[in-house]
Amino acid sequence: MPFSVVEFYDKRSSYQCGYCKQSDSCHSYGMWAYKLSCEDYQDLIDRGWRRSGCYCYKPIMDVTCCPSYTIKCDALNFRLNKSHKKIIKRMNKFLRDGKRESDEEENPQSFGEIGTLSHEHIETPRMPTKPIDLEYLEPTMDIAKQTTETIKARSKDLSEKGAEALKPSHGMGNPTVSDVPKKAKLMRIIRKRDKLQKKGLTGEELERSMLAGKGHNKEKSLEDFLYEFPKENEPSAHRLTIVTLPTGGKKFQESLDISYALYVKYQTSIHSDPPGSVADYLDFLGSADFGSFHQQYWLDDRLIAVGVIDVLPLCVSSVYFFYDPEYRFLSLGTYGSLREIAFTRARYRVNPSITSYYMGFYIHSCPKMRYKSSLQPSRLLCPEAYTWHLLDKNILSKLDARKYNRLNEDKLVQDAQKPTEQDLQDVLLLVGRSYLRYSEYSLVAQVVPDVSTYAQLVGKVCAKRMMLYGV
Repeated sequence: MPFSVVEFYDKRSSYQCGYCKQSDSCHSYGMWAYKLSCEDYQDLIDRGWRRSGCYCYKPIMDVTCCPSYTIKCDALNFRLNKSHKKIIKRMNKFLRDGKRESDEEENPQSFGEIGTLSHEHIETPRMPTKPIDLEYLEPTMDIAKQTTETIKARSKDLSEKGAEALKPSHGMGNPTVSDVPKKAKLMRIIRKRDKLQKKGLTGEELERSMLAGKGHNKEKSLEDFLYEFPKENEPSAHRLTIVTLPTGGKKFQESLDISYALYVKYQTSIHSDPPGSVADYLDFLGSADFGSFHQQYWLDDRLIAVGVIDVLPLCVSSVYFFYDPEYRFLSLGTYGSLREIAFTRARYRVNPSITSYYMGFYIHSCPKMRYKSSLQPSRLLCPEAYTWHLLDKNILSKLDARKYNRLNEDKLVQDAQKPTEQDLQDVLLLVGRSYLRYSEYSLVAQVVPDVSTYAQLVGKVCAKRMMLYGV
């Protein structure tokens, strides 16, 4: 079994918050991972830890300015909302026609990017060591409400008038939703009729096919929307290809200059942050070999986005997502999250233990981060009892009333999480080239370190399994 080696830093306090921008308001615990197995990292993120390159950190929730709750989405039961469908349809339309929404005089503000998936802000100490080694491991209008005769008349009218039928009405009254379908819906009706006519259907047979299943269609899945277009060999203006690369592989190194250039463009344009060197980029987002991956989004021959993910025993964890600001109109941050949920579901079919999609932190006090709550069903981690709670109206009302909340109201659960004296004796220490249990080390060492805080924060299992360095 792969082993982990970590160095615990205790508290890191009073640095600027990356969310509310207050000075000296952030507080967290820190830990440097020289090696970290996927099993151990899975246990750590289930106790509120996150990683930034090799540096792992855990916010001190009850005193920091922006409490950060670990959030995960139930990928297997994920349900698309109207906004998600709109984003996917916009991408498919762009791939098919090559037209941006602004080219059709749409309101660009209605399609603004709502944020990157897991942009965690943390001041990371510079450490001269090799990187962490992660080892593995809708329609918007219901036409069915209209009568059969109305649908027939509308379909026939659309077929005869074509584009003229899509022009907005300039009448005096205010038309209802059922009177004026949206253009995308009408275009689908036209395309369906044309397709049926090419098959030789005419008259009543054509109308029956047009009306078949209205109001009784099976709800389309996330994958149905994502892979609706383009089909193989189907003509399109663009092709989007997503390539998943292990960060220690040859192909990753071959495309490093391109992905780094995109990262620099994103950091300076979107966040106004200095990007740092290539080495900084790899320290921040890269991990060696197995477990950490970069998903590259190639539009034809151009890299337009990169999603950094960790594949762990029970989940796919999003680390970071960055994109080309020129394609912001595609809401790539949200589109990337939907793609990563689909990727999680695909991994489940290979490994049934992978059922969740971790989105980093949910920060209710930061409006730009609340979009994560739209990926449902999702759960938040209780910062004291380490139990999961459905992100529903009840939890949201608690967070509205107070930024920091213990989500689990059963106080006895917290006591069950505390390490016992025997647990402390079993903490594993790396001493020189060998390892010892704390109970063995205390017999020979002149100065005995206090490992109680470390054991409490990483949990009983990790405290006994990871090697604690620097004692």
